[in-house]
Amino acid sequence: MSARRFRRAFVIGAYLPNGGTLMAYHLGRILERDFGIAAVAVAVGDETAEHGIHDYDLRMPLVPREQMEREIGADDILIVNPSFSVYQFGWRLPGFKISYVQDFKTFALLDRKFDHYVAISDFVGKFLRTVYDLETRVIPPFINLDRLPHTPDWSQRPEAVVLPYRKGMPEVWDLSWQRLREILAARAPHIILAEPVAASGIPQQQLLARIGSVRYFLALSAAEGFGLVPLEAMAMGTTVIGYDGFGGRQYMRPDDNCAVAPYPQIERVAELLIAAVGDPEKSLQMARRGRQTAVGYSYAAFRRAWIDEFCQALQIAPLQP
Repeated sequence: MSARRFRRAFVIGAYLPNGGTLMAYHLGRILERDFGIAAVAVAVGDETAEHGIHDYDLRMPLVPREQMEREIGADDILIVNPSFSVYQFGWRLPGFKISYVQDFKTFALLDRKFDHYVAISDFVGKFLRTVYDLETRVIPPFINLDRLPHTPDWSQRPEAVVLPYRKGMPEVWDLSWQRLREILAARAPHIILAEPVAASGIPQQQLLARIGSVRYFLALSAAEGFGLVPLEAMAMGTTVIGYDGFGGRQYMRPDDNCAVAPYPQIERVAELLIAAVGDPEKSLQMARRGRQTAVGYSYAAFRRAWIDEFCQALQIAPLQP
């Protein structure tokens, strides 16, 4: 391969405290550590690496978006999630521009002037193909399997406690939550619905420990590009119940490694939840199969896929083939 030379890889929003931007951060990390291309985090607001939600072992220099726009050149790489399509970087900036499309609803109109696109799931890939006539490779996200907190075995956790996960459009989530509570109050008052948790504002290790303290994880996010937190719940050995979120179909196998239904079938979700709590042996087996599923989404697999993708898209060679 006749390798091209790139100076820097600018990563938009690398230090924003959410899962999608964490994945983008790791693309910059791979480019620096495996290809020797200096990674630079780009702030879109006042974010820093000190928010306490995620840990960053590679501390990239942090520059404001305006500075990046002034400095970026033809020999630089730009890594962007599609939620930043509003800036229309593809139209305005030089360099090789890569969009890791991790959702299908965080942008009104996709910036179609990028050089390369990768989808996070088959569902997002189908969306891009259908709406934007884009053929993309699918590279799922990863779970840091080496850093999962220790939690009790499934059988040692409270018998009928369910942990709801709050994410998505508040109006839709609230309506699903209200209807579910009505059904459970009438048909299964013994089921205990814990205080809902959200990924935002909670250190990742603390969130995972909370998920791993209960038997049942309730996912009521109507639509996800992938749905990383339910997969993390599987990794914690917790039985996942709820909506499949569309993108979750990448790894969710109903009645095998989870108990899910498509949005807006909240009545079906309630039935699945009641059945799961009523049949702990089957729920334990689903949790075990869920954990086996999660093991396939390792950082090593993510890194290998992206090294291969960067080699092909950028026509570059890694430092150590």
